[in-house]
Amino acid sequence: MDRLSRIRNIIRWQELYQQKKILVAAYESSEIKLNKLQEEFDNSQSQHTKLTELFDNLSAKVVQEEERLDHILTQIDSMEKDRDNLKMSRQIKSWEKDMDKYTKDREVVEAQFYYDKSKVGDISQELETLSENMSRFKEEIDTLQKEISEIKAETKDDRDAVESEMTKIAKEFDIHFVEYLDRLLDRNQGVVMAEIEDDSCSGCNVLLPTSYHGGEAVHDADDLALMQCPNCFRYLYNAEDL
Repeated sequence: MDRLSRIRNIIRWQELYQQKKILVAAYESSEIKLNKLQEEFDNSQSQHTKLTELFDNLSAKVVQEEERLDHILTQIDSMEKDRDNLKMSRQIKSWEKDMDKYTKDREVVEAQFYYDKSKVGDISQELETLSENMSRFKEEIDTLQKEISEIKAETKDDRDAVESEMTKIAKEFDIHFVEYLDRLLDRNQGVVMAEIEDDSCSGCNVLLPTSYHGGEAVHDADDLALMQCPNCFRYLYNAEDL
């Protein structure tokens, strides 16, 4: 492929690259938002799973504590009824000792029971909030997915045409040169060709050396005829050549 054909192919590749960016931009921001929403949904779901496990375990513990507390209160109530029937000093001392033990047990179990019960209530509220957030995220995700699918369907023919032509042009160059060209397009906002104007690069306005050599570009085997700006690395051409 001669120098003129190569320049024309690069210019066309640049045009197709820009067209592709425009087509992708139609849904790119929605995809970014979708990914963020999906991440938030996944985080909420993971947190919901962990809290649900904690809620179940703590609820079971509260049930056990309530049963133990009921048992202690029953014992205390029974002992209080038996208090008047005690006659001997030894029986009274034993009763007082047992009552003191049950009273202390009641205080400990009761404090833990109400604390854990309060935590269960707090976790229940958190789970409710997370469920509401997940429902909202899911609704927004579904809406965005539908929107993106519609845009992609509408632009599919155009995107396929661009990809097809870019694939055809890519076959004219070495694979390493194509990869380099794409990196250069990303670096220079989609512009890799610059016209020589008044002995300067029109892309960055740098005065070019007489030889028009420059840069540390990656070339394919037959690319020696192409010249690059030593500053921005855009490929140079004279308008009259085209």
